[in-house]
Amino acid sequence: MTCPNRIKPKLLRDIKTEALLVFIRTTLEQYFHQIDNNGYYFKLGNEEDNTIVYSALKELLGELQDTVINSTYLRSLIENANKNATLKILAKKEEPLMVYYDTLIKTIETLLPNGSFWIPELVVICLLSEWIIEEEKTAYFYPYLKKIDYLSLINRYDNTKKDLENDKKEIIMNMYKISSKLIEKLKKAEYKINTTRKKSKRRK
Repeated sequence: MTCPNRIKPKLLRDIKTEALLVFIRTTLEQYFHQIDNNGYYFKLGNEEDNTIVYSALKELLGELQDTVINSTYLRSLIENANKNATLKILAKKEEPLMVYYDTLIKTIETLLPNGSFWIPELVVICLLSEWIIEEEKTAYFYPYLKKIDYLSLINRYDNTKKDLENDKKEIIMNMYKISSKLIEKLKKAEYKINTTRKKSKRRK
């Protein structure tokens, strides 16, 4: 399952939060892999800001890896569900999470065509800021999410933006727009339980 202490919400509104965190965990794992191998995607105005953002997100990733599954587990279930009865049952239980996670993936693939430059860590910060603070979503299941000062982190990007050329300023603004669009799509996403098959079996 790739996390020792998975938190598994039951209500659909809370599963949306889990889907967002699966997306964020995967994004952060790719982000830190990039830094370890090739350096930063995007550097802030000073080293202190880079260190503060890096440390906050590294700690967040550690918490996510302990409590939230990653996308590899979900994709493996989807690909292998028909090969094994146990996996099929597991996949059915994870179906709402898959639907919401897939909504996020399809949306970002539309907003960021292959090869587009982006700032993944800023998207992560903005997503959590909007979902937890502005949308007042409960972080009851994930108390560590409340420990991060998201607005302080965002301000570091806003301060850096002042000294950038217009095209780079536009990239930062685009990250804000992408985050808001992802939240909008996730809020509207619906999972409908199909009971038709069960009813037809009872008639036979």
